[in-house]
Amino acid sequence: MCSWGASSTYHGMRPAPFPERCDGRCPMTSDRILRKIERCLALSRSANEHEAGIALRQAQHLMVEHDISEIDVAASSIGRATAQSESGRKPPKWLDRLASLVNAAFGTLAVYEARPTFTGWQGFYAFLGEESHARIAAYAFEVLQRQLVTDRRAFLSGMSKRAKRITKIRRSDAFATAWVLGAYEHIVPVEMDADSVAAIDHFKQRYYTTLKEMNAIDRGHQAADRKAMSRGFEAGRQARLHTGVAQDERRALSHG
Repeated sequence: MCSWGASSTYHGMRPAPFPERCDGRCPMTSDRILRKIERCLALSRSANEHEAGIALRQAQHLMVEHDISEIDVAASSIGRATAQSESGRKPPKWLDRLASLVNAAFGTLAVYEARPTFTGWQGFYAFLGEESHARIAAYAFEVLQRQLVTDRRAFLSGMSKRAKRITKIRRSDAFATAWVLGAYEHIVPVEMDADSVAAIDHFKQRYYTTLKEMNAIDRGHQAADRKAMSRGFEAGRQARLHTGVAQDERRALSHG
């Protein structure tokens, strides 16, 4: 998605032959140079005015010499972590909403990536943000997706065998969308400052050669689907993020 909470998704494409090797920081600029600039900028905040002045001039010199902007430096702290999704070339609306929930909880931005395989297309959500936040967001998405898919399948299997297939799928999707709404009750949205948003957006634009807005698959719902939505909402309120995420980050979802 390229989303901070919206439901529309961007499909990101990158020509790297082995995209899985690009997880983590994207080497847009020499990592060594960026680290040196970061150290100089840190020293420029020193209480020693003479030392701070020298460090700032050194940072500015390096930035001019290597054609590096302030936003390039900020974007160097942005990481990318991927989570495999239960979808193919395009995700269903309920998975897109789940990625939006994770973005809201951890201050990340997600881009949907569809990769060709021998059997079709496999979807992934790439979470962009501060490195630790991106990793935790990808983990949280996998954990919550597993619970959501399990609950949706259980709901689907419990439906009347006389129901039409299209009705079963639509109601299962309505259940899943409401599940995410129920899980939203437990998160504390992260307030994103303008600098963080700009750094992530800059990373996104530099990392992906092509970004296309993509609407997730939405089968809609009917009045008769309200019971399915009610059950989904209640199931989503029981969502749990398991151990493996640091206590401070778990608190962002406030589960359990």
